[in-house]
Amino acid sequence: MKSINRILTRPFTGFFIKSGLHPNQITLLSGAAGVMAILFFSFGTKTGFILGAVFFELFYILDNCDGEVARAKGLSTKFGSWLDTLVDYCVHVAAFGAIALGLYRITPSPFIIVAGLSAMLGIFLSFFVVLLQKVRNYGLGIHGMPNAPAGVRKETGALDRLIETVSVGDFSIVVLLFAIIDKMELLLWLAALGSNVFCIVLLVVNFRYLTDRE
Repeated sequence: MKSINRILTRPFTGFFIKSGLHPNQITLLSGAAGVMAILFFSFGTKTGFILGAVFFELFYILDNCDGEVARAKGLSTKFGSWLDTLVDYCVHVAAFGAIALGLYRITPSPFIIVAGLSAMLGIFLSFFVVLLQKVRNYGLGIHGMPNAPAGVRKETGALDRLIETVSVGDFSIVVLLFAIIDKMELLLWLAALGSNVFCIVLLVVNFRYLTDRE
């Protein structure tokens, strides 16, 4: 299923291909958009959350562009892949920390801190699974699923399809909608639960590949 953000990315990708920018430079631009999102999220105002969500959406679009430009121009490198993954997860972890900080400024409750830390932990642990994929040279397949080693047939099961369904790349649009309707605390709690469940599912799907158990 083609994500909405993939469709929105197309004109940006066309522009960057003509611009001559290197894909790694686009990755850094996406990181800069992510930093702006983090800054606005931390303000703790409705306007701040909306502006943060807009920059978070821009981060997602640019995050798609770097890979598309790299493939179109034959500039894909291992360093670029690592840089993209590192920027991606750092922004996600910090963004939910910033959302928690912004919400705490509105309502100084320890439960907000717990939700924020839980969301950050789930995202970080998912990043750790991705690191294992890369270190073991399985590559990073679509939606975080690894490519099977050469000569090994990777069967697509129900959990694989679940990962593909919940990670189609439109999460930033969900964040924007929650910011507009002023339900960022609900989003934080959903992220606290969802990120950890997603991490468990991701680990289960990848377990036999990461441990050489076929």
